[in-house]
Amino acid sequence: MKRPVFVSIVGILGIVLGIAQGAFGGGVIALRNDQKLLSEADITSGTAVAIGVACFVVGALGVAFASGLLMGSRVARGLLGISQLAQIGVSIYALAALDSSRRPAAIAGIVGSLIVLYFLFGTEKAKAFFAKS
Repeated sequence: MKRPVFVSIVGILGIVLGIAQGAFGGGVIALRNDQKLLSEADITSGTAVAIGVACFVVGALGVAFASGLLMGSRVARGLLGISQLAQIGVSIYALAALDSSRRPAAIAGIVGSLIVLYFLFGTEKAKAFFAKS
């Protein structure tokens, strides 16, 4: 069975975003001693390294999940589904607990995650594609 277009889009975007997140993590690590950055972000050099490593690891996992998704892996589909549910949870928390300036991003996070979940689990083409593996 041919891979559905929307699964391809989710996979390619996942790879691009994973690479970008990994690069961001690398940039934070590279700037861990930049006093201007540390003072503006109100963090220590050690915290910057931890944030950078976490971003790099999450980006690498994102690339791995997205690559698996493009190959029809049900495990990658399930893990990506779990991560989208977690994103919805974080967005609901942000909607309820953070100031109003962050609400549009929280709403976008919920909507985006629901769209991804629909593309991976809600269409007959996606169900058939992942059933074959």
